[in-house]
Amino acid sequence: LRYASGEGSSIGDSSKVTTAAMEPPAPVKPPLCKKSGSRVDYYDNVGSIRPSMTPPAILASRSYLTPDSQALILATVGLPARGKSFIAHKLAAFLSWSGHRTNIFNAGQTRRRTITGEPEAKMERVGSAASFFDSSDAEAKALREQIAMNTLEELLEWFGEVGGIAIFDATNSNAKRRAAVVQRAEEASRKGGPQVSVVFIESVCDDANVLEANMLAKVRASPDFSSLDEEAALDDLRKRIAHYEAAYETVSDAEGAYIKLYNLSSKVTANQVFGRMSKSVLPFLLSLHVGERPVYLAALIPGMSGRASHDSVFTSRLTDWVRANTKTRSLRVLSSTQPAAIATATQVAAGGSCVVTQHSGLNSLDLGVNPTESLEMLSRMGFHERFDGGESFADLVRRLEPVLLEIEASMDPVLVLSHSLPCRALRAYFLGIEVASCMGAASSSAALALVNDSHSVVELKPRMGGSFSEEIHKLE
Repeated sequence: LRYASGEGSSIGDSSKVTTAAMEPPAPVKPPLCKKSGSRVDYYDNVGSIRPSMTPPAILASRSYLTPDSQALILATVGLPARGKSFIAHKLAAFLSWSGHRTNIFNAGQTRRRTITGEPEAKMERVGSAASFFDSSDAEAKALREQIAMNTLEELLEWFGEVGGIAIFDATNSNAKRRAAVVQRAEEASRKGGPQVSVVFIESVCDDANVLEANMLAKVRASPDFSSLDEEAALDDLRKRIAHYEAAYETVSDAEGAYIKLYNLSSKVTANQVFGRMSKSVLPFLLSLHVGERPVYLAALIPGMSGRASHDSVFTSRLTDWVRANTKTRSLRVLSSTQPAAIATATQVAAGGSCVVTQHSGLNSLDLGVNPTESLEMLSRMGFHERFDGGESFADLVRRLEPVLLEIEASMDPVLVLSHSLPCRALRAYFLGIEVASCMGAASSSAALALVNDSHSVVELKPRMGGSFSEEIHKLE
């Protein structure tokens, strides 16, 4: 039996082939092909496949890769202006919202701090001009490598004894640098701390429109270019990119686990990615794009639609407001499965260009055996604390994750018709704040606007870099 000795999805790499001896299986009578309805039952008579028929190295690799490591490095890879920092910040927001201890370590900030003494200092020719990134300049190259390794050391120290997920935001543009990252992670693991794993996330961009947008965003936001006018900054950035392109090496299967995003998700390739990476991180990365569309949050009283006559007033006002604010665009409506939310979604969508989807994940938080007492405890509850007989904020976030991915993936404006606590939890993600800190009504004016009978809409508007701003609309 011939098989690739690499792990995970590198099985197809014919450059790593070995031979394993095994006993030939006992003759099996060819199964009959039975057709039942539209289903063809080719395998019904085959029986179970013996464990020896599966190459042991493949099972060992899968067993090693599937469990979640205590400490995980997500190392970005890519040329300048490929959206690496955008991806890093979106990932950090998502992972923190999901309850993971998360931090970003940016090599560019370390470079500015090392050379100028300030992480956000204005452009200094010696440390940020295109010539500094010329790989033929041995001195500058050595300094860049030292800066990257210093950033990595800071990251590994942050893990301490508890671990977490650290995002190493750097170009990591050649195999030698990436091998050094993996080597340092292995050395840190051997020192007795948490086991450290590395997954590379490469952003590949060959779409001229996406690249131009990324370049404009970079020169307008990065401190490296703040002392230059836009045209000069773009020229300097193009020269920097050319220096990196001369020595760039894409991630290969032999380097281990990776995810490659092409033009911010027009195509995705994954290798040796299992566990939480396949369940949460990969689907989240698939949802990302740079299109601009607002997200609207509206909280309704849960329960039967006919029991709250004033909700019909809000529904009418909300319908008029939505149509006035989305005249030229389609609207995606996500509602809970509570009758009041379904009734409101139906009326908002009537006569308009809307797509309505119902999600049970948007249903109210289960406050347990004593809802009144639980409501009074909202501002004091920790993320993982569970109400007696009910749910925790962590439980709520877990079931909201598919909803969040649908919102992120949407190219059209999104209206979320849910209830106070699910709306506040979603708001926490978009504004990058801790879920537990914003669940009480008194935590902010927006949290108060998301009381079930507030007759308000919280609008979240995307900003450059992937963050969102907030505006409250009182529908009176």
